[in-house]
Amino acid sequence: MAEKKISRKELLKEPDEFLTWSAKTVQYVEQNPRKAYTAVAVVVAIFALAMAYYSYGQYQIRAGHEALEKVYAQYRQASESTEDVAPDTWDKILADFDAVIQKYGSSPASEVALLYSGHVLYKKDDLKGALQRYEKMQSTSLAEKGLGSLVIYHIAMTRMAMAEYEQAVQLFDSLAKNTGSPYRREAYASIAKIYLTTGKNKEALQAYKQYLKMFPQAPDAAFVRVRIAGLAGEES
Repeated sequence: MAEKKISRKELLKEPDEFLTWSAKTVQYVEQNPRKAYTAVAVVVAIFALAMAYYSYGQYQIRAGHEALEKVYAQYRQASESTEDVAPDTWDKILADFDAVIQKYGSSPASEVALLYSGHVLYKKDDLKGALQRYEKMQSTSLAEKGLGSLVIYHIAMTRMAMAEYEQAVQLFDSLAKNTGSPYRREAYASIAKIYLTTGKNKEALQAYKQYLKMFPQAPDAAFVRVRIAGLAGEES
């Protein structure tokens, strides 16, 4: 059965929902002025609080970024120095990074400061402390948003420096198998280096061959070929 069409005249007779709602609202305000004003005041207060929270969050981000830039400038200057950096200098930089972490804990600057504080501890030969910082980085939003491979790479490098070779190889292997990781070449090279360091020459030979197969145009390709020839000679 065909649906009955409503004429324009009949449509005009239908009550306007918006106007009806508006009329009821006006009527309610007239009958309950105190309740209505209280409700408006609550809405305004909530909006003001939301805006204040947003503004404070933006301030935290800007202030955290500025504080981080100042400490990073000191870190970069010390890292690029051609002279020995005094231990007190690294202690000061570490303290400044920690201050950013504590003061701007809800901002991205705090997470970046956490990463660089790990770098400072690594330079101070506090490998256990560096490892703790790097592992803590794994639960940050920056790690989840793209820096995951970077964090794993630093954990693996620290494990290798601590002579925890088995754990390091596992981590480097995960990076080597991750086609989206920018640290694949470093991972393959580090695996070969670990095998060589631990006297596993047969495994080292295979690792270097795999490295050259994956990265034939690598900057150190000539060196790797010499290393392969030397290891192959030992095997024969």
